[in-house]
Amino acid sequence: MEFSEGINLIYGQNGVGKTSILEAIHTLSISKSFRAGYKKNIQKINSDTMSVVGIVSGKVEKIIAYRKILNQKKIKINEQVVEKISDLVGVFPSIVLSPEDIDIVSGGNSARLMYVNKILSISNKDYLYALARYNKIIKLRNKCLVDNKHYREVVVWDEQLPLLAQKIWQHRRDFFEHFNALFKEMWTKVIPSEKVAIKYKSLKIEDQKNLLFELESRFEKDKVRGLTGVGPHKDRINFFFGDVDIKDQASQGEKKIFLVVLKVAEAKYLHMETNKKPVLLLDDLFAKLDRSRGKKILQLIDNKYQTFITTTDNSVESYFNNFENVNFIKLKKNNELCSVA
Repeated sequence: MEFSEGINLIYGQNGVGKTSILEAIHTLSISKSFRAGYKKNIQKINSDTMSVVGIVSGKVEKIIAYRKILNQKKIKINEQVVEKISDLVGVFPSIVLSPEDIDIVSGGNSARLMYVNKILSISNKDYLYALARYNKIIKLRNKCLVDNKHYREVVVWDEQLPLLAQKIWQHRRDFFEHFNALFKEMWTKVIPSEKVAIKYKSLKIEDQKNLLFELESRFEKDKVRGLTGVGPHKDRINFFFGDVDIKDQASQGEKKIFLVVLKVAEAKYLHMETNKKPVLLLDDLFAKLDRSRGKKILQLIDNKYQTFITTTDNSVESYFNNFENVNFIKLKKNNELCSVA
């Protein structure tokens, strides 16, 4: 398939393969589908192989290929094998909005932390490596807790955590300082009458020795729970709609629009930090949005980024003021193109 540089609107009935196109693009970006539990579903039934190849234009054209035979996968960029997934992350950034993402605003703290970790991992290699190492050590430490090990067998892990934690905390503080401003700027263009806020709370341990002391002093309590109770993985992120956390008060439509604005702000942030324009993958964008707010969201996007939107709404053309930069792609069964306008 070939796509336009502006908005690509993919529409058709349920089950025709609209989301599969977005999954294929996302696979070229970070080597997997954006839908949890769908690792096998992007591969044809009764097939041992799959292949996705994409040409990414820019200052230097890149051909990214993802191929899988049985359980072995191989990724290449311009015919060069990518040995580690971390070397692919950030080469071709993409931002996804899918129905499952509603957990970011409606779910618990872990979904919000995961969301922020993904943005920072794409935009900041130092953060990516620090977080990967930190998570590995926490996993090993938790296993020691479950196995009822003595602290002398755990201290080797604890001594490595403070430096990594300080890096993660500093990068997160810098991120929220910049991201909050971008988000509020985007929000005022959509619903200026409603007050919103993003608040980040971390453990205020500036000195690495203090964190090491905290880990040791909580050791017996952590053993009872089998989990490490202090560190960046315990940070809190709250999204406020008015004066209340959005998960507790807002309507489904308000949560959806909050989430969309988050994603558009994310695109702008990644563009500024990496000097690369991310691709927007907006699955079922107009669900739970009235036409007025749908139009405002499209104005936010405004052809700044190559965008892929899927929808089942046959009257979606009415959302657009002009069609000059819109590539309409209609699908029918078996992913076959019915028409491209």
